[in-house]
Amino acid sequence: MPNVVFISPKGGAGKTTAAVALALGLADRGLKVAMIDSDPNKPLVHWAGLEDRREISVHPAPTVPDIRDAAREAQRRNPDWFILDTEGTERGAVVLAALRPDLVLTPVAGSQLDLREAIKAAEMVQLFARRGQRELPHRAVLTRVPAAVKPKMLKTVVAQLRAADVQILPTPLLEKEAFRALFHFGGFEALEANGVFGAAAARQNAASYTRDVIELLRGAAPERAEAPPFARSAQA
Repeated sequence: MPNVVFISPKGGAGKTTAAVALALGLADRGLKVAMIDSDPNKPLVHWAGLEDRREISVHPAPTVPDIRDAAREAQRRNPDWFILDTEGTERGAVVLAALRPDLVLTPVAGSQLDLREAIKAAEMVQLFARRGQRELPHRAVLTRVPAAVKPKMLKTVVAQLRAADVQILPTPLLEKEAFRALFHFGGFEALEANGVFGAAAARQNAASYTRDVIELLRGAAPERAEAPPFARSAQA
């Protein structure tokens, strides 16, 4: 039962959106997902109230000591996956000690500020792994990537992440209104039922991103890992 934790030392990079996209992608594969919301603003709790979903449960954990209790509650639903979303501050990384993750993901939008914070997050994960004397994979997830034109700044961010030895998940999350609309309607089915533009493409993008995460946790390098990290975006 994989545990995936989303951390970012700052808010606004798309962390909760990336967590929801992964949960929906897993649910589309017929898997049950338990999400723990440790952000004091409870964005996942509010999202879960939009639509009744049997395959995805959300469990609030407003403080770090609450995480273990939330995990025990979630375990009663026999989930196939755990996803933990943290608050967008440096304190969010302390959850790594509360729930032993198999993978840590840090969303990165195409800005220098997000770049610095992603590098900082990678360093925190490395420090935690050394203290725990175990390997802990970490990947940056590019978010809000334009579907058509790739801005020069994004290419610069990718180059600097690689220079800092921060590995990048091959599939980015594209800049789509449909991803924002998830927090108004619920899941992809609700987007499609309400005629939200780009719902099908967002669902396909989430499926590709989810496949990357699954392959990574299975120990298989994603097929297109050597390609630019936004190589698949034109297909989404």
